[in-house]
This record gives sequence, C-alpha cells and structure tokens, in this order.
Amino acid sequence: MEGLGTDCASCWIEGRNEPADGRYPLVNPADGSCIGYAATADERLVTLALKSADRSLGVWKSTPAPRRAELMHALAELVRGHVDEFTSLVSTEVGKPVRSAKEEVLSAAGLIDYFAEESLRLTGQIPLLGYHREQVMIVREPVGVVVAITPYNYPLSTLACKIAPALSVGCTVVMKPDEHTPLSTLRLAQLACRAGIPEGVLNAVTGPGRPTGRLLVDNPVPRLITFTGSTEVGKEILMASGRWVRKTILELGGNCPAIICSDAPWEELLPQLLMQSMKNSGQYCYRVSRYYVAEEIYADFLAEFVAKAAALRVGHPASPEVDLGPLNNAGVLSRVRAQVDVAVKEGARVVLGGNDVKIGAAGFFYPPTVLTGVDASMSVVGEEIFGPVVMIRPFKRIEEVIEAANATPFGLAAYLFTGDIAEALKWANQLEVGSVWVNRIHQAYSQAPFGGMKESGLGREKSRFGVEEYTELKTIYLSY
Repeated sequence: MEGLGTDCASCWIEGRNEPADGRYPLVNPADGSCIGYAATADERLVTLALKSADRSLGVWKSTPAPRRAELMHALAELVRGHVDEFTSLVSTEVGKPVRSAKEEVLSAAGLIDYFAEESLRLTGQIPLLGYHREQVMIVREPVGVVVAITPYNYPLSTLACKIAPALSVGCTVVMKPDEHTPLSTLRLAQLACRAGIPEGVLNAVTGPGRPTGRLLVDNPVPRLITFTGSTEVGKEILMASGRWVRKTILELGGNCPAIICSDAPWEELLPQLLMQSMKNSGQYCYRVSRYYVAEEIYADFLAEFVAKAAALRVGHPASPEVDLGPLNNAGVLSRVRAQVDVAVKEGARVVLGGNDVKIGAAGFFYPPTVLTGVDASMSVVGEEIFGPVVMIRPFKRIEEVIEAANATPFGLAAYLFTGDIAEALKWANQLEVGSVWVNRIHQAYSQAPFGGMKESGLGREKSRFGVEEYTELKTIYLSY
C-alpha cells in the first residue's frame, strides 16, 4: 500500500510516516491470518502528533472557510478516485462483505462533501437590542485541537462524521482508529495531504486504547474528544475530560427496540427489519436488538423472520454472494457467545443459530441467531449485543411495551410500526431515545442530527447541529 509500508504501518504526523518502537499484528477476521503490523504510538508519538495539530491550528483556522471547503471537496474526490483500494482495505480489516465496504467508502466521501458545504452555512447573530452606539455580536469560533477516536465497525464513515465537520470549521485533528482497523484511516490521512490540506492539520496515531488512547485523553492539548465506542470507555473519557473541563462528543452503545403493532404491514417491512438487525454481522450501534411484536401476529412474524434470517449467507467477505462476514475480532466473538450462553442459562430459547452452530471457516464467524422466551429479568435485555443476535417477544398492551423499551440504560434509537399515525406520534414522544424511525427504516440522513440519550452518549453528529459541536460561541460587545 502506497506510503504505509508492506510490513508495519507507521503513524502519520506532520505529513510523513513516523515509525514507533512498538508494533502489533493486524489479523484478518475472515481467516485469522496476519495481514501486517501497525505501530503502537507511545508518549513520544502522541505528544508529537498533538503538538503538530496545535502548531497548525492558527494557520488553519485563519484559512478562509471557502478555501477549507474546497480542500475538503478535493479530499472527497480522492476518496472516490481510490474507491477500490479503500473497499479492499475496509473489507479486509473489518471483515465486511465487499459490496457493503464499497457502500461505506462512498458514504464517507459523501459525508465529507456534505460537511464542507454545511460549514459554509454557519452563522452568528447580531441581536436588535437598540442600545445607543453599541452592537452585540455573537460569533462562532473553532473549538481547537480535536482528538477523534473511532471504532472498528465503520472505520471510514464514522471517521468522516468526525473529521469533516472539525476540519471544515477550522479545527485541527489527531485521529486514533480502533487498533484492529487502522489502515483505512492512515490512507485517508495520506490523501488529505495530497488534497492540499496543510501538514499537521490532520494527524493519525495508532495503537490500543491503552496506552495510545489513554495518552491522548490524558493530555491537556485537546479541547474536544469525539469518540464512538462502548459506554464503558465513553464514561472513562468523560471523567478524564473533566480534569480540563473539556468538550466531548460521545456516541456510545445501544440496545434498540422495534415495536411491531398488529396493524403494521410487517410482511412488507420484514426485509428492512432483517437488514437493520443483521447487516455488518450486527456490529453497529443502532441495530434492532429487541423486537416487541403484537400478540396477534407474533407467531407469523417469528416464523417469517426466522426463515429469512436462516437464508442469509455467511462466509468470506470477498465473495460477492455473501450477506454476512465474520465478527471483527476474537474478543467480540467471545463476548457474543458468552451473552447467548448466559441468556440460555437464564431461560431464553434459541430458535435459530446460537453457539452450537459452527461456520466452516477459520475466522471469527457467528450465525444469525434468534432468541425467544426473553423477559426483562434477563441480563441480555440490558446489554448491547454487538453481533447478529436478536430477541423477539410478544406483547399485549402498547403501554407496557413502551415501558419495556425504555427500561435499559441505553437511549440511542427505536423503531415503531403502526397504521395509527396519531398514536405513533404520541408513542414516539414517549420513547427515551435520540432517534425514532416510524413505519420505515433507512440510513440516518446527513441533514438530521444523530446521537443518544441516557448512557448512549452526549452531543450530536451529522447535520448543522453536528457541525456546531466543533465550535465555541463568543459574544463581542462593541461600543463606538
């Protein structure tokens, strides 16, 4: 791979490769083979990257906004121009089927373009206060140096949601990808320099959460940490950031419910529902984990869902016929297996998949799995399941199921299907989540804010609200 080296991928700081003393293997989740090595950034490299971003901040934030937008558009075009390379990187390091990996690459390019344009629509205010020979001006400024810590499941599109608004408003960024998926991030950092973004404005360090992530978070230079990942790590970042009263954007875990009422056209919706539970092998935060299905249609819904889930093809992500690839790493696979094992011990029934099903491959594969007989007392109901596992249970009264849907620490997203739109709006307002899909499921739009309530996070990504997160308000009292 150009510039990354064939043996060990270095960090990218000040527009050049920076090797580290330590390294670790990168494992192909489809077969367990080693695909290379990545650098473990130590205190020296983390400090170097943060100082580079801090040193570049003055020049970058004084660059006219239209020029910054122009450079971001150039980066988006370079991503599209290297779509096959990025597709291969994402598919290999994540374990994602090729067509899904390509969709992510193109989505990332589109997000970069979107944020470049949205940043140009930022405005301040001059209130009409009418004081004699005085104006009050409310302006926005870039927050400063940003640390962007991204997950393994969508390494490129999640990254775009963080760096594109940050760079477009004049912040500089140090990126730290998940240790399992650093290659697409490093390649994007290289292309940013080729696009004309000045050296030091966008740096990348690689390594595990400890030590590398911890070193970034425990440093006073960043003025904002944006993180997508587990709720447990998000809480650690929030606590550490309190030391410097630093802004955070935290997009954390989810355990998202879908409520299927008896009057919903569930047969038509089933392909959407299945995809929202199983795509990327269930490795994303706002997937449907829990289904609450009206008692009158429960048996038919369960039978059809199980049949369609059983037809999903699991295999090597390079195969164009495959629907689900492997889980990303051994730790994720072990956790999913443990969650299903505990659920069964607590009384859940496996009607499809489960731990006894073995996929004939050497990678970290897990079959589509459906659990029934799950009740609120079981631990799995209050946990995030980062794998292709769903729970399906019947309900009698909508009031009870709204209460059950809210009865977890999470509040990221929910899904509601009914023919009664008036009631749908009432129930949507009662769901304690950041996003509600009613009668349809689609990808979260760039123009709409995305984020969670409760332990699913703080702040919002996407939309103008996501851009504003990377700015600070300043009030100027001008007398003349």
